[in-house]
Amino acid sequence: MIKKLSHACIGTLFLASSLLAAGKLHKGEVLELQDSGAYIYIKVKKQDEEIWAAIPKTDVKVGDKVTLKESTWMTNFKSKTLEKTFDKVLFGEIEGQKKAIHGVDNVHGIHGQAMKKKPNPKFDDITISKEKAIKTDIATIQKDIKKFKNKNVTVQGEVVQVSNKVMGNTWIKIQNNDNAIIFRSTNEDEKVKKGDKIKVTGTINTDVDYGYGFKYKVIGVNAKVEKI
Repeated sequence: MIKKLSHACIGTLFLASSLLAAGKLHKGEVLELQDSGAYIYIKVKKQDEEIWAAIPKTDVKVGDKVTLKESTWMTNFKSKTLEKTFDKVLFGEIEGQKKAIHGVDNVHGIHGQAMKKKPNPKFDDITISKEKAIKTDIATIQKDIKKFKNKNVTVQGEVVQVSNKVMGNTWIKIQNNDNAIIFRSTNEDEKVKKGDKIKVTGTINTDVDYGYGFKYKVIGVNAKVEKI
């Protein structure tokens, strides 16, 4: 049963990647890059113009020749992390880049590659704090993960992905501006959907590996979800 659920999630990732790959390709040289946490913003010189693109974190540097797979364009897009407004920015990925498994480094997929370690359906290798939650935001957590490790936090954001009834839990990815984080709720049927604005309280855990691609640098567990 667990394998079937995991494979279904992997299929979701491949579907998202396929849809993304169907977009227009943009080739050019990286002139500049700015790290905002969940994304890297890169300025690319094409043959006849220069464009800005927001991509999931990957190994890229100034001078690299890249091919961007277009997902969508946004105009007058403000990055609060960078305190900068882009007249026009392409959201996509670099063709052939190695995708992150699940979480803040992957804005398109929710579960990823198979791991040798078997899943831990009891989720007993985690920390749940009983302390009062710290009101903060996703960007602040991403900037100082060690500070928030094993701490209760409350954050707000927009739901960008939901997986219900996966290993008896609901996995919710929320985003605020250009920062994102995964929360896991023990309620396997959370009534939230993509686009909902929610407030989430949970304990931040780090370097968690549940097996079969459920691997996270940072994740919120024991999540309590409230629509706003």
